[in-house]
Amino acid sequence: MNQHALPDSIRLHPDETLIAVWKPAFPVFLRKLAFVSILTALLLGGLFDAFTDFSGPLVWIVGLVASAAFYAFIFDDVFEWRARRDDHWVLTNWRLLFVNPMDQSEPADLSLNNCGQAGVWMWWSVRLRLLPHGAMILPYLRDRKAVADQIAQAAAAYKAGQPQEATA
Repeated sequence: MNQHALPDSIRLHPDETLIAVWKPAFPVFLRKLAFVSILTALLLGGLFDAFTDFSGPLVWIVGLVASAAFYAFIFDDVFEWRARRDDHWVLTNWRLLFVNPMDQSEPADLSLNNCGQAGVWMWWSVRLRLLPHGAMILPYLRDRKAVADQIAQAAAAYKAGQPQEATA
């Protein structure tokens, strides 16, 4: 979870402490793809079974493969992974930073003072509520519960005026 190196484009302030670095994980992306594909296959397979003369396990297997391909390419999930695979989320005692090395813009950062509740979202993301309103998603992270807990602990410590020390 914290084994990733700090991206070269991130420079910490002298009093800033690195807490964690996270990157998207391909198995988590595949878990999302499988989940949505199975739901799509159930729907398409049920429709195919109801409105055609074909039925049986082979129809469901073909439907699962076809729906995975349909979902992955029609809804651009394959391209989403290409865009997200190099993302880095960096948590320090002051802020949460987002950087994608393929993007030429400056890393985006968010003060921990603006972080609200963090929690697991679906089976593949962390959802962070922003203060005073809004939310953002950190997609395809391995240990979503631990990530959400670390963000919540760092934000609470920052708001209390006692910056958290690194736990890696």
